[in-house]
Amino acid sequence: NNNNNNNKRTLIGDNTDWKGIFNPIQRKLAASSSSSSRQSGTQKRGIALILGGGGTARAAAYAASQLGLERVYYNRTPSKAQELADTFGGSVAFNLNQEDDSEEKSLGSILRSLDDDVRVVISTLPAAAEFELPSWFVDGATKPIIFDVNYKPYWTKLLHQSDDAGFPIIRGSEMLWEQGVGQFELWTGRSAPYKVMKSVVLHNCLPEDEVE
Repeated sequence: NNNNNNNKRTLIGDNTDWKGIFNPIQRKLAASSSSSSRQSGTQKRGIALILGGGGTARAAAYAASQLGLERVYYNRTPSKAQELADTFGGSVAFNLNQEDDSEEKSLGSILRSLDDDVRVVISTLPAAAEFELPSWFVDGATKPIIFDVNYKPYWTKLLHQSDDAGFPIIRGSEMLWEQGVGQFELWTGRSAPYKVMKSVVLHNCLPEDEVE
């Protein structure tokens, strides 16, 4: 809080959830963009497929917008996905089918209309949902980054599926320490001990047989 010229207290709020999503994706995209642009000679905007409709999905939507990615949302309750689209822009897929089912827009039809590649999938769904991407999507030509915000368990069904398909993956543990770094620096005004914070998070998130 601050005191202004009228001696009134001003409360300033901030949020680090979106940076916990933004920073890891930005690093992965930077690593892949240079090689893909050299191969194709062009750089498309790209699409972020955002799964879920809660608070973390809002952070994901904002992060995707800051990354310059087109947003497509999917949630079992379409009205929650529509709220995200109304706030942050983008399209809502009513199902994950490749083709439209009656009058409902499918993921496949939306991707064809956007005429671009999915570069990132951000799942904010709980691990207990045991979500997996549809086979037609996994078997497609592109290999998007898969970001599962769960940090426990270390392996979700989505991460197993993505790893088997050769997709680059980002775990929730990476989001966790990026959030911590942002919070530390906001509160203290000092540079965070990044390596130390990363080590602590990994120690608590890695399976016991992988902790050194």
